[in-house]
Amino acid sequence: MDTIPKILLDMFEHESTQARFVLSAAKDTDLSFTPKDEMRPLIDLTNHLAQIPIIDFKFFTKEFESFEQVRAMEKDLRQDTIENMLTTYDQGIESIKEHISKLSDEQALENNMKAFYQDGPDKNWAHYLPEITTHLAMHKMQLWMYLKLAGAPVSMWTYYGVPQSE
Repeated sequence: MDTIPKILLDMFEHESTQARFVLSAAKDTDLSFTPKDEMRPLIDLTNHLAQIPIIDFKFFTKEFESFEQVRAMEKDLRQDTIENMLTTYDQGIESIKEHISKLSDEQALENNMKAFYQDGPDKNWAHYLPEITTHLAMHKMQLWMYLKLAGAPVSMWTYYGVPQSE
């Protein structure tokens, strides 16, 4: 029988692999592209997606105490190329996978986590790893739509992380 951390990681790895594939599809796209005046430019969206694993991990493990700390970390992690963003992304994904894979079922269910901005009781990895996964999924879709609007050669295969031969 699978452990709770293994089940959580299977779901997380599936979505994080697809999100990485969409992020890598932005390599040849103008990062200054903005779909509409009120929307953020592509470079901001790609940086945000690349930073989600690191930032969300630190939110839920109580490493941040204020939004000022979050903004400082985002500034430190900001990159100018998709290659560098992929490195940031990969580091965050690996940190989460390493941490979760070392947990027992009991540790994965221990209510000892919460972001500083949240009310209510602490929660656990069974709650927060799916939260990180859905955060990745939402911005994967947003990035895919930006790429479509920018004229990048993306398809539903790209969205689902399926390589297509040229």
